[in-house]
Amino acid sequence: MRARYVSVLVVILLAGAIVAGSYVLLQSSAPSTSTSEAGCADLSSVNRVVLNESQFGSVTTFSLPSPLRSPNSITSAPDGSVWFGEVAVPGLAHLFLNGTLVEYPWPFPNATPASLCFDRSEIWGVTIWNGLVWASDPANNQLVGMNQTSGAFTVVHLPSSVVPRFLAIGPNDQLWFTETSPPGQIGVIRNESAQPTFYSVPSDKGEYTTSILFQEATLAYVVTVNPEDNHGQVFSFDPIAPVPVFQQVGGNQTLLGPYSVAVSQGSLWVGEHEASYVASYGIFSSDWSFYPTSTDPKLPLTLPYYLLANGSSVWFNEHDANRVAVITNETTLTEYAMSPIPIDEVGIGNALTIALDRNLVWFTAWTANKVGFVNDSIVPSFDVSAPANATSTPIAVGSSAQFQLQITGASSRPLNITFADSESISGVPTEISFSPTVASISSLGGPVTVGVTVRVGASTPLGEYRLLMTVTDGLTSRSVYVPILVS
Repeated sequence: MRARYVSVLVVILLAGAIVAGSYVLLQSSAPSTSTSEAGCADLSSVNRVVLNESQFGSVTTFSLPSPLRSPNSITSAPDGSVWFGEVAVPGLAHLFLNGTLVEYPWPFPNATPASLCFDRSEIWGVTIWNGLVWASDPANNQLVGMNQTSGAFTVVHLPSSVVPRFLAIGPNDQLWFTETSPPGQIGVIRNESAQPTFYSVPSDKGEYTTSILFQEATLAYVVTVNPEDNHGQVFSFDPIAPVPVFQQVGGNQTLLGPYSVAVSQGSLWVGEHEASYVASYGIFSSDWSFYPTSTDPKLPLTLPYYLLANGSSVWFNEHDANRVAVITNETTLTEYAMSPIPIDEVGIGNALTIALDRNLVWFTAWTANKVGFVNDSIVPSFDVSAPANATSTPIAVGSSAQFQLQITGASSRPLNITFADSESISGVPTEISFSPTVASISSLGGPVTVGVTVRVGASTPLGEYRLLMTVTDGLTSRSVYVPILVS
């Protein structure tokens, strides 16, 4: 089996601003102009502006006004627009597909020093409920709903010990929320005037709740994480039971930063925010599988964060890799760069949350000061497949096997062939090695077949692994998962 504890990186998460390796993002992304002494984007009234739009491939981005807005916690509206929090204003923002942005100032105090204006409100949950746009306000221990017509705010006060985080609408149209404060518990509001009801989650000491997923009327999942070591758990519960009973999902499997989950094709998918893979738990088979992302030599880890399922597709953002990714039918992976500029030039944009609206997958980039989407209806010009990915290929320790990658479509950009696997949390191959007949293709004008020799080292632990064979043009990566059984 693969290693689960590998010390490769210490990641400091300070209210969403990441300092990883040599990337000190706040230096390159901090506000440079100001409406206040410290450079914060203070608003005294509603602000309306049309944003500049940039499109590359399947991705469209909108640059937010300066100084930094720190966008986060995005949710889609029925009309195709999106709402998100602007942590550095602070405020709520409404973005339309034509680029029109409407910003609403946040009329509540915050104790954050003005010099840290990138992190003034920590808005982590945004959703639309009972006709209002709701957001969590952890700085003031409250939930806030805004009337989209009048701009008036409705406030639900929480106990002083409750620091709300994630919002989700459950059965019977009730608003649930998690807390970034141990011990682990979740809360629910039946209506705007009712007092919240709290339920204790039997998580380990030091863990708090991070997100909730409602699969159906009588089945929901809640995720807990310990901020000290990023280990966490997933619990199932019946949200309409008079007193919900929480049961741990997946046995004693260690999960590394499982901030979000999704359900697709009979599996519970978990984003592990201290690794370069997502995990999948077979609800009926009770088995765990691990799906690596493609790796980046500039990064120790890609850090998958928040997940959403859309039929047979599981979408997630790769926090440190500046990518939005989708696993389809458990066999292929497509990754979209959120910027056409390489990560070592633009820095880590800190994409923290995503939202799904039909064929659009929206994302926010906290320190890049952008909001954008992947248009899933714009199919990349090239693709990759491997006939051997239907079932596990047995390979004995110390031996090798041959695989064929079939690359189709067209590309005027050079294509590089890279590899990852599920040996460790980094996704970087160690005991298993890959030797392709060619490592790159200068341009693609038709089908190309690339042979790949996979060698299993003599020290490789026995068990099942997922190999990831990737073709990338630097903006879009197309990959195929090939399972092998080392025996």
